[in-house]
Amino acid sequence: MNLAHPLATTHNGQAETSIADTAIADKAIADTVITEKLAKPLRIAVLLGDAVNLDSHSAQVLGTFTERERVQICAANANQSSVHEQRSLTALLGQATTAIEQGKLVELKFNDGNLPQPLAQSLYLLDGLRAAKLRLHAHAFIAGFAAGNKVTGIANAAVENAATVANAALAAAKRSLAQTFQHQTVANTLNEAFVALRQGVTALAARTQAPLKGTTGIKQTNDTNHQTGYWFSDQHQARVLCLNLVAKNLTATTSNPADTLLDSGQDICQSLVLTQGTQLAAPKALVDTSRLFVPISGDNIDNLIAQVLQIDNTLKNGTDYHAEQLKPWFERYDANAPLALVLMAASIDDLKLEAKAMLGALENDAVHHGQPFKTPAGSCFSAKPLGDTGLTFVYPGVGTVYANMFNNLHEYFPALYHQLEREGDLSAMLQSPQIYAANVKAAAGMSLSQQAISGVGASYLFTKLLTQAFNIKPKIALGYSMGEAAMWASLDVWQTPHEMITATENSDIFNHAISGELTAVRRAWQLADNEAIVWNSFVVRADSNEIKALLPEFPRAYLAITQGDTCVIAGCEASCKALLAKLGKRGIAANRVTAMHTAPAMLVHGQVQDFYTQALNADAEYSPIRFISAAQTAPVTLDSTSIGRAIADTFCSPLDFSALIQNTTEQGARLFVEVGADRQTSTLIDKISHAHACQNSDQHQSSTNATTTAIACNAKGADAITSLLKCLAQLISHRVPLSLAPLMQPLSANAAPLSSAVSPEGEPL
Repeated sequence: MNLAHPLATTHNGQAETSIADTAIADKAIADTVITEKLAKPLRIAVLLGDAVNLDSHSAQVLGTFTERERVQICAANANQSSVHEQRSLTALLGQATTAIEQGKLVELKFNDGNLPQPLAQSLYLLDGLRAAKLRLHAHAFIAGFAAGNKVTGIANAAVENAATVANAALAAAKRSLAQTFQHQTVANTLNEAFVALRQGVTALAARTQAPLKGTTGIKQTNDTNHQTGYWFSDQHQARVLCLNLVAKNLTATTSNPADTLLDSGQDICQSLVLTQGTQLAAPKALVDTSRLFVPISGDNIDNLIAQVLQIDNTLKNGTDYHAEQLKPWFERYDANAPLALVLMAASIDDLKLEAKAMLGALENDAVHHGQPFKTPAGSCFSAKPLGDTGLTFVYPGVGTVYANMFNNLHEYFPALYHQLEREGDLSAMLQSPQIYAANVKAAAGMSLSQQAISGVGASYLFTKLLTQAFNIKPKIALGYSMGEAAMWASLDVWQTPHEMITATENSDIFNHAISGELTAVRRAWQLADNEAIVWNSFVVRADSNEIKALLPEFPRAYLAITQGDTCVIAGCEASCKALLAKLGKRGIAANRVTAMHTAPAMLVHGQVQDFYTQALNADAEYSPIRFISAAQTAPVTLDSTSIGRAIADTFCSPLDFSALIQNTTEQGARLFVEVGADRQTSTLIDKISHAHACQNSDQHQSSTNATTTAIACNAKGADAITSLLKCLAQLISHRVPLSLAPLMQPLSANAAPLSSAVSPEGEPL
C-alpha cells in the first residue's frame, strides 16, 4: 500500500498538491507535529465524499475551494511484499491538519482497483469553524488523535499500551471515557486504518454502530445491542467514538524508516476521537431489488389490466431489470385516479408471478364486485376502495412490544429519528435498555410501566412516520385499553407527552397499585400484608354472557376484556382456573400481572384521572380528528378534564372492545390502521366487523352493514420495512391520499437524500 502522488490533472482548474510530498520527514518529526497539533483545540469537519451521502449543496460549496490536497490511498498487490505503507494514519492526519490550517480542503481517497470510480471511498476534511461559516453540515468531526509504539520487554516504554494512547486522544479531544464508545480493531496498513476511519464516520452519521467492522471490543454503558440497532445517546448529548487501531508487529523491509508503518518488533497503537456531526447519512432505499413495489392507477379495471400486461411483457422480455427501472411507474401513478393496485415482490422472478396472479384477480367476478385481493407478498387491489373518509388510527394496548422491534427502521428514516431525538428522550421513549438488550429475554421481563412507556413510544414513532413522512391524515382515532393514552400522546393533543415517561416510571399506579404488589387488589380483597396474591389473566374463546353468568360464584375472578369471539378473564389464578373448568373451556395464560379493567382498579380511578389530566396544545381543540373512547359513545370533548376522565373510565372498567369497534363503525369508521408494535388489534377488528356485519345482514339492517377492513403497519417476526410497504400498498389500493416521495426518492439517480437536504440558510430541512 502506498500514498500515490497527486494526479497530473487539475480539478476544475484548481491546483492540487500531495500531502505525501510534504510528509517525507522522519517518524520522530512526524510524532512531534502530532503533539504540537493536539496541544491546540482540534475540530476537523469530515464529510463522506460519495454521490449518495454528499448532497448537492455540500458538493457545490466544496467545489469553491481554490486550494486542495488530494491523497490517493492505493491498494497494493498482495504478492508485492516489498511495498508497505509510507505513513501511519495519525501521522497523515497531522500533516493534513497543517494543510487545513492553511485554508485548504483535504480529500482522502481510496480505491482498491476493483471498485468502479463512482464507488471510490473518500473523505473530505476541512476546518470545523470554516465549515460552520460555509453552512456545511459535517457527518462527523475529528476532535483528537494520538499514536505510540508498544515495545515489549523494554522498560520505560514511551507508550505502555493501547489504553494510554486512547486516553491521550481523549484528553486532546477534551472528552471523558464515560461519555465515549470505544471501538478497537486491527489495522496493519494505512488502507485498513482509512477504512476503519470511514466506517467510524459512517457509524456516527447513520447513528448506528453497525458499519463498524472487525470489532475486538466495544465498551457499552447499558448492555444494549447498539451494534445492530439505533445508536441511542443521552438527550442533547453528541455521540463520541474513540476509534482504537492496533497494528501487529510488522517488520521493516525498506531502507527508509519513514516508508514503514512500524519499527521492527513493535506494535503501533493509534486512537482517533470522533464526534457526531449534524449531517445524517443518506436513508436506505425502501424499494430495491429485494423489495419491489409497483403502484399502478387507472380509470377502470380494463385500464389496469393493460398496464399489468405491459409490465408483465417488460419483465418477460428483459434480461436485466433493476429497481431503478420502476421509477416511471411511480411518475405515471395518478393519486386522483378512481382505482389503483400495487404489485409487491422479493425478486424480479417473483414479480412476474405476482403480475400473473394480479391479472387473474382482475378478471375474477368476485373481485369486480368488491372482494379485496391480496397476496402473501403484499400485492393488492380493491375494486370498491374505502377511501379516507373513514380512515381510523387504532392504538394497541400494553404487551405488544417485543425484543429488537423494528431495529433497522432508523436506517430508512434517519430524519424522523433525528427529530424524535431532539424532541425528547428517544431511548427512554422506547425503553431501549430492555427492548434492544443483548439478551432478548430482557423484553419479556419488562414491568407494566416499562411496557406501557415502550408501547406508547412505538405508537408515537409510527404515528409520526405515517403522518409526516407519508402525509397520511386520519379522520378518527381510538385505542385498545391503554392505547387511549397513546392516542392522545401521538396525535398532537397533549402539550408535553414526553414528560409522561418519567411520571409513568415513578407512578405508584403502574408500579404498585394495579401491578407489582397489587396494593389496590389487596385493599379490595381486604388481605393482610402476609397473605400472598397469585394473579394471572387468561384468554378464552367463549361468549361473554357465559362468563358473566358464572362470575358471582368466583368473586375474585373478573371479566376484564370482551373482544370478538374471545374474552380475557383476570384475577386470582386459582379462581380463574376454577371458572374455566366450570365453563368447560381452555384458557391461554398471559402470565401478566395487571389489574386494569377489573373492579379493584376502581379504587385508583381518581389517581388515574389526575395522572392523565394533561395540558393540551394551544390548537388541540381544533383538531379535525374525532377521538373515540371505550368509556362513552360520543367522541371525547377536547379539554383536559374530559380526556383525563375518559382514560380513567376506560382504564378502570371492563373493556368491551367489540362494542367500541361497533360504535366507531356506526360513526363512519371504515378503514382501521393499527399504529404501533406488532398487530394486536387488526385480526380482532376484522373478526368483530365480520360478525357484526353478518348479524346485521341476518336482521336485514343494511344501513349499518358497512364494509370495513383492518391493516397493521408492523408485525412481529416480519421485516419491518416489508410490513410497512404492505400497509402502504393496501392504503393505496383503497385510494387513501399519501405521499410516495419516500418510495420514489432513492429511485432517482444521484438524488440528494431527503434526510440530508440543506436549505440555503444551512439548516437541515
